[in-house]
Order: sequence, then C-alpha cells, then structure tokens
Amino acid sequence: MNKDKLERLLQQYFNNTITDTDCIELLDYLRNNDPDEIAKAIDERLLALEEGPEFNRFQAKKILERIKSDARFINQTDEQDEDKPVSKWYNNWIKVAAILIFFSTVGFYFLFNGYHKVTSQDNLAAAKSSEILPGSTKATLTLANGKVILLDNVADGTLTKSGRTVINKAHNEGLVYNTQADNNKTVPSTDTVYNTLTTPRGGEYKVKLPDGTNVWLNSSSSLSYPIEFAGNERHVKLTGEAYFEVAKNKDKPFYVCANNVCVKVLGTHFNIAAYNDDAELTTTLLEGSVLITKNSKQRLLAPGQQAVIRNNADLISVADASINQVMAWKNGYFVFNDDNINTIMKKLSRWYDVDIEYQGSFENLRFGGTFYRSKSIKELLNNLEKIGKVHFKITGRRIIVMQ
Repeated sequence: MNKDKLERLLQQYFNNTITDTDCIELLDYLRNNDPDEIAKAIDERLLALEEGPEFNRFQAKKILERIKSDARFINQTDEQDEDKPVSKWYNNWIKVAAILIFFSTVGFYFLFNGYHKVTSQDNLAAAKSSEILPGSTKATLTLANGKVILLDNVADGTLTKSGRTVINKAHNEGLVYNTQADNNKTVPSTDTVYNTLTTPRGGEYKVKLPDGTNVWLNSSSSLSYPIEFAGNERHVKLTGEAYFEVAKNKDKPFYVCANNVCVKVLGTHFNIAAYNDDAELTTTLLEGSVLITKNSKQRLLAPGQQAVIRNNADLISVADASINQVMAWKNGYFVFNDDNINTIMKKLSRWYDVDIEYQGSFENLRFGGTFYRSKSIKELLNNLEKIGKVHFKITGRRIIVMQ
C-alpha cells in the first residue's frame, strides 16, 4: 500500500466514510506492517503541511478511545487470531495513534479532522466570534445634524468642523474639541449646537470638551454637550457614568445634569454614576468642591465625600467615600466591597456586554475583591465561585447565576 492510499484510507476511517472492504484492507495492513514505517510515511506528509487548525488534547483522547473501541477492529482481530484478541497489531494501532496525536498537539494540521467538526476553520472562527471579551475603547459620536460617526472605525485626525470648532480624533486622547480664534471678530451664533458621545455596553471613551474639560465615559453612558460654550455658564447632560476633570473658570460655572439632579462646579475632579436602571445617583468628589441640587434640596461636598440621591426622593445623603472603589472602573479594575451579586453582575453586564439571568434568591450573598477589567469574564466568575456560594453558567452571551 503506497503513502497516498494509506493516508486516504486513514482519513476515510476517521471520517466514517470508509467501506467495509477498505476497512479490512487497512486493518490488515496495520497488523502486518511495522508501525514505525507507517508512522514515518504519515510523518513526512504531516511535517510538510502549512499552518492549520490545531487538534487539541481532548480530541486526541477521543481518537484514541475510538480506535480502542472500534467494533470492526476487534472483530477483525478475533477472526485473524482467536488466541490473541488484542495482541501485537492492536498495539501497533495504538503506537500509530500516539504518533498522530503527538504531531497534532504541537500545532500541525491533523489530516483526519472530519471526526470532530470543531477543528474546521469555519467553526473555529465561529467559536472565536462568540467568545465573551472585555470591553474596549469604542463609542459613537452623534453630530447636531444627526450624522453618526462610529469612532472605533475612523482613523485619527480631523473628523469634522462646525463653526469655529474643529473635532479631532487623537491617539490615546479620544475626541478633542478645539475652538479656533475668531480673527474676523464676527458675531457668534446664538444657536447652541450640541454633540452627543455614546458608549455601548462593553465600551468606554474619553473626550476633551471645547473649554478644556476632560471627561471619561464608562460603558453604557452618554454625554451631550455644546460644540462651543457660549454665555456665562457651561452645561452638559449625562446618562450613565463619567469622571470629570473640569477646566477652571470662575466666571463660567460648569453644570452636569443627570436624572433631575444638577451638579455645579467651578473647577474640580469628580465622578457621577447616574444609570437609568439604578435606584440612585451618586456623586463622588476627589478635588475642589461641588454643589448638588435636586428640586429644593442642596448639599455642598468636600473632597473625599460622596452624595447619594435616590431617584424617587429629594433627600441627599452625604458620607465619606471609598475613592478606590469609585474610581476603579477608570483605572482598569473592578473593586467589590461587600457588594451583593446583583450589583456585581450589573457591572459585568455593562462591561462584557452580556445579559444576566438569575435562578434562585441571592439577597444575602455578598462579595469583596479586586479584579482586572481586562481579564476574561470566565476567570472573574471562577474567582467569585471560589469565595461564595454561587455558580455560573455561560450560554452564548447570557450568564446564568445559580445557587
């Protein structure tokens, strides 16, 4: 039997397309020939192959189990030698299989991948596309005329110009708004033109506003702002979560409006979390001072303090903040401090772009710990399972939380 026929019959064997006649011929050949010579014949072709799909150890084990349990193999052995039902040529089979497995596990293309369809390029690509990856830098910019720009698909440089304002995309700086000097001393337009920056689930982005204020948007967030701050005040509108470093201008206070709450600042660093599906809004001050107003209630925050305002009430509660926990998202971490599983999974849902399903009650289950946002969700969930009485099942882009 020549090399080409041997390889063809082996491929048909593993593809379950071999005829009974060819199967008998293959088994007889393997029984009567030196397994080292057989391996050498296959080896030469394997080593000449270019890169292809990798055959993993689990599949290799299945191939070996299949050879051992093949009824045709056992029956042929019995017919040939009743006294030695597995004897010498059974071991030959195993030696050949072991050689095949060796080469396949170091990354060579396995000729007989029909047995497990997951080794095909198409299925590998599909598996990769369904993998749950951490969030990344991505957002959309909606201009005043309704045009939407997908920022992760455009090159760095000037995106557009509106009036005196040039909008650029800069590497590692996100969006940058530059208001050019008006050398002609023309009267500025009284119409306020707004842009909106929106991050999806699994996205985050930075923008430098026309006044020099820097804003970092967390996932599932949106910021609306004018392309030029005219008049005596600076106003922006937020949904979701953002960290602000406001450019100082004592003559033009900066206002952030979110969920019927207004935060007034002159120049300061602070974080606001105002997701629509949260029961409360939080404002955490790192530097400077802010005045928080909701209807008739007002509170002034000092650095290191956090204000909590429930959506269904006007009461503003102020307490010392855990700055490390509040700023974890911007610094690339998850920090949980006796958090319940619902709060944790809501954060994971936004960052990894997954849906959450609960099977059971978890009201009294709480967790602590610090985790990288760049890590896979599987690793994070495994750690949670180790420290608490909870289990997770991943189905597509759905995470099932179980007791």
